[in-house]
Amino acid sequence: MAKLRSPDDGCPWDLAQTPQTLIPYVIEEAHELVYAIKNKDHQAIVEELGDLLLQVIL
Repeated sequence: MAKLRSPDDGCPWDLAQTPQTLIPYVIEEAHELVYAIKNKDHQAIVEELGDLLLQVIL
């Protein structure tokens, strides 16, 4: 994440993100996680938790 957010050579998309711009992505990932939980899809739960955690780290 440090490399993606590095002002020197980071990813332009990641550098442009703020807590406000991440709101739609956090909501989307939370919905996908809930769907996986409701369907008892353990692999999807793990993946969606990872995606949601990535939003937290950003």
